[in-house]
Amino acid sequence: MKEKKAILYVRVSTDEQAEKGHSLAHQEERLRSYCAYHNIEIVAFFKDDYSAKTFERPEFNKLIDFVRKNKSIANILLFLKWDRFSRNAPEAYAMISKLFKLGIEPQAVEQPLNLEIPEQKFMLALYLTSPEVENDRRALNVTAGMRRAAKDGRYMGMAPYGYKHGRTAANKPCIQPNDDAPLVKTAFEKLATGLYHIEEVRKEMNKHGLKASRSRFWEMMRSPVYMGKVIVPSYKDEEEITVQGQHEPLISESLFCDVQDVLAGRKRKNILSSGTIKKELELRGYLKCRICGGNLTGSASKGRGGRYFYYHCKDGCKERFRADPANDLIDEMFGCVSDNKKAIKFFESILNNSHKNTKIDNSAELIKVKKEIDTLKGRLEKARNLLLDDKIDSADFKGMKEKIEPEINSLVKKQVELSSNNKSEVDIIDFGFYFLNNISNVFPDVDLSDKRKILGSTFPEKIIIEDNEVRTPEEDNVLLLITKPAKHLRKKKEGKRMDFSFPSCQVVSTGIEPVSKV
Repeated sequence: MKEKKAILYVRVSTDEQAEKGHSLAHQEERLRSYCAYHNIEIVAFFKDDYSAKTFERPEFNKLIDFVRKNKSIANILLFLKWDRFSRNAPEAYAMISKLFKLGIEPQAVEQPLNLEIPEQKFMLALYLTSPEVENDRRALNVTAGMRRAAKDGRYMGMAPYGYKHGRTAANKPCIQPNDDAPLVKTAFEKLATGLYHIEEVRKEMNKHGLKASRSRFWEMMRSPVYMGKVIVPSYKDEEEITVQGQHEPLISESLFCDVQDVLAGRKRKNILSSGTIKKELELRGYLKCRICGGNLTGSASKGRGGRYFYYHCKDGCKERFRADPANDLIDEMFGCVSDNKKAIKFFESILNNSHKNTKIDNSAELIKVKKEIDTLKGRLEKARNLLLDDKIDSADFKGMKEKIEPEINSLVKKQVELSSNNKSEVDIIDFGFYFLNNISNVFPDVDLSDKRKILGSTFPEKIIIEDNEVRTPEEDNVLLLITKPAKHLRKKKEGKRMDFSFPSCQVVSTGIEPVSKV
């Protein structure tokens, strides 16, 4: 009888060790006892802590390399049970064939088989298939359980930024706001304004402790979990759906929709990060070339008196002028706004009247929007019933769903906006006109970041400086309309020197002769 020389192999995954106690030490002890009892020489020992779904396991690969490099050193591979060898029947048969070609017979000491007897292969199939069936059944149960929980509105998986894992009053797992929740809310609020680039918001939140990579931050700003929703992903014939979650939302649905508009480019202001701008070039990113219509940039030049800053065209045309007088021109323009009290009062009266009319119309519009939502939901429900009755196929239903759901989402957003508190709109109007009345004192003294926010919200279409005047590509900017009647009322500051003649708000004496253009 040929002397048997064995390689021992033990394997356990973390889950198996926790659930069933299949410890590596226990397997090793049983195998060594078996070899001692049957006088089998042990030539090598390998242990894995990987799943048996595939043979891509570090130690098993080392085992195969050992056998190839040391031919005839062993003739049997021992393990405790066949599920320690593999839980994937097709891959197991392929590996058994490979081992036999290398002169190695695989054998389970607690489920011994004589593979030279054809009928024994029935038992081998049973031993190999049972663990695979067990895995598949467990996976199905886990998937079904997770989908059932998700449909009930419970968020599954790792807690997202701003949340932690907790328990409901019924002792069921749930997510709850943590200390980062205010930072997440602030991130959404900043991005919704359209005045910040998403990367600028991410870096600011990182400084305050919300550490997130670019990709994770993008995912966070796209996730409906923050408005209290849970996504149930598509599975087999089931379409992806979004359900109301059981967790506390950090933001409103309206705010979430605003952020999605910004990310989709529908509400984004063309603004540069203030971190890349020098205070001497505060208008950089807001100026258009009067000659070619391209964007102006800014830079510094060295001279005998020091460094001088200029705005100039990016596209290489001859547009170039000093930055200091241009910056002063914007300060004077905002000053002219505050001086024109009558125009401000007139616009305030128009806006308040418009708001009153809007408030009256809101009730009728809300009823109309709700009817439209109910109609679309009814159509979607009819389509779903047709699908269940096999009167339409899944492709037709998917097409209808993809068309109807965006319309419903848009109408829901409109409904939320119409239902918002009218008092908050009054507060916004009051603050806006208070700001206009005092902007001449506010704008010159605020920091660069706030200046750029004001510029971004005031001039979304950028600014053109031509003939010592500020204008925009479209001649309908309300702020510039307010400044026009006041330009001859505002006095130029004493001792202020300009490199080119800016329009002064100083009153010019007409005398008898007509006044020539200055």
